[in-house]
Amino acid sequence: MVIFLQQVLGFCIQLYPCALLIFLPFPQEDCRFMRKKILAWMTVVSAALAVLFSAVICLRDLERYPVHIVISNSFMFAAMLLIVAAYIWLVREALLKKILVCFIVLFYAVTEFVLVNMLYQILFPRQADTTFYPYTTRFLLLYGVSTAVLLPVMVLCVIRPLKEYIQEIEPRNMRREFFVAIFSTVLYFVLTFYCETVYGRANILNLYLPLMVFLTLNQILIYWLIFRESVRRRRDNERQRVMEIQRMQYEKIVDDMENTRRMRHDLRHHYNTLNDMLNRGQTEEMKGYLAGVIDITAKRDTEIYCKNMTVNGLLQYYVGLARDEGIRCEVHAECDELNVEPADLTVLFGNAMENAINACRKCQGNRWINIKVGTVQGSLAIEISNSCKTVRLNRHFQTEDGFSPAEAFQSDHGGGYGLHSIARTAQKYGGTAGFRFNAEKGKFTARIRLNISM
Repeated sequence: MVIFLQQVLGFCIQLYPCALLIFLPFPQEDCRFMRKKILAWMTVVSAALAVLFSAVICLRDLERYPVHIVISNSFMFAAMLLIVAAYIWLVREALLKKILVCFIVLFYAVTEFVLVNMLYQILFPRQADTTFYPYTTRFLLLYGVSTAVLLPVMVLCVIRPLKEYIQEIEPRNMRREFFVAIFSTVLYFVLTFYCETVYGRANILNLYLPLMVFLTLNQILIYWLIFRESVRRRRDNERQRVMEIQRMQYEKIVDDMENTRRMRHDLRHHYNTLNDMLNRGQTEEMKGYLAGVIDITAKRDTEIYCKNMTVNGLLQYYVGLARDEGIRCEVHAECDELNVEPADLTVLFGNAMENAINACRKCQGNRWINIKVGTVQGSLAIEISNSCKTVRLNRHFQTEDGFSPAEAFQSDHGGGYGLHSIARTAQKYGGTAGFRFNAEKGKFTARIRLNISM
């Protein structure tokens, strides 16, 4: 019984952390079911596999058939394939992202395996196990200590940053980099298996360890480059959007200058015409002519929504896009200079307005967008409402009244609403972001608050 429980515990220590880690980088909206339920089921499945593994090991006459390495490795491999298959089905995300996360977690498992075998050779250089069971007392102790040390480091230093990066990177734009990472990781696993099979524990300190250290450092460098490239591209995209807005503002300034020049030329003509009508005593004709001139002048005026240049430029740009598609827009904006980066304002207004315009495109008949922007007690308040036919709701986050977090809304076919980007930007400034869909009124509302007194 002691040996049986020892094998169960050893198998769980190796498998269970990996089964948990592969789900942690993905938010609730990317999961088919509640993540708590998924993790609970992973616990049950890992325990069941551990019991089955121990039963297979203990029921065999291993003293007569010393094949525990083949049995344990084969069983572990089959268990990992089962969990990976469930993971790929349970997570709604791009396949390349899921593969990347899976390989990073397997990389953790291989690192722990190599570390345990290295420590075993250092601590027990002349001692040999008297049993053929995979998890002896010494190995069980080493796996327990290594898990207690490596697992928190993995969560804090890898999984947490990965959770942010995995939402930002776009596989379609980084396909080449992803395939390089996948190919190098597969090669890493193949070499690991080859070294373990050919050299075994006998040469682990002389040949196996230096090779694995080199390969490990190589993998760390590859993944670091991918994450750095993803951040760089995200910042470039944000910078490009800001530059696009600035270009649009410059074109409006040039257009306004040209309009002013034309208006000065036209004014001379209008003055001459009015003077001629006045000399002839054509009062009624003068009134009609003046009304026409005023109407033409009003149409030429550029709408100024607020004094903040960035917010005003964003509103001019996206309201112009909406009105070009026949969407009625109503804007109430009052804000001066803000303690908010232009790139962050672009993320907020860009994602919210693009969602609103896309939702209006799917509506028939009355299509509208209402925008309210203002500062209240040291906070920037933004509310954008629009006509909306339907959204994909996560049933575990549905609320009849009030606003829901970004996790309450699921993306369509791998495309995102950008709600997570809005929420992360709001949190950056100590604020909040909430979203609400009213099916009866056909209305979607995004409400954002930023603390601008920070």
